[in-house]
Amino acid sequence: MEAQKRKFMVVATEPTPNPAALKFNLNTKAIAHGYRSFNNEFEAEGDPFAETMFSFGVVSALLIQDRFVSVTLVSAEEWELLIDPVIQTIEESLVYYDNAEEAGEKKKTILDEIDLKDFDTFSDPVKAEVIDAYMEENIRPLLAADGGNVLVEDLENNVLRIRYQGACGSCSKAESGTLAAIQSILRKNLSPDLSVLIERGSI
Repeated sequence: MEAQKRKFMVVATEPTPNPAALKFNLNTKAIAHGYRSFNNEFEAEGDPFAETMFSFGVVSALLIQDRFVSVTLVSAEEWELLIDPVIQTIEESLVYYDNAEEAGEKKKTILDEIDLKDFDTFSDPVKAEVIDAYMEENIRPLLAADGGNVLVEDLENNVLRIRYQGACGSCSKAESGTLAAIQSILRKNLSPDLSVLIERGSI
């Protein structure tokens, strides 16, 4: 994954449902597609921007997606002293992650090849792939608006295990309201038999 220097400016700072996390909106895209997520200093090793952020000692999660950076601290109180240094670090150290395959060409997904009405007939691995693709189109954009993301960990016997990232990672609402909303959307649009659990270690 290539990282390129690009001049970034923080054009707005937004609160998120997680009081310990802030979403920093940028003047331009920070990543070609997808996201980069770091949940500790060990995951940040080798990435100069992430290493700098975790060097503050109170950053617990970092998510780079589209035109924003979501930063989660160990507690909301830390923001009083850290908001300006975080903005400065973003504007001075953030790089552009160019991980696109074919620029401008929409990548096909499994949703283009199957009928969702057949969901209950699929094997667990195919169901997991369908759910991941469905989340990419319909759920992740909603979470991204609040500086968060969700990963599909595995699916077995219609029990889906997910892992939160970014602002969702330590938010109490993610364990209740957000989880219930995700389960409701998947049950309504894919299968009423689906149950969604949070993979421990993500909160």
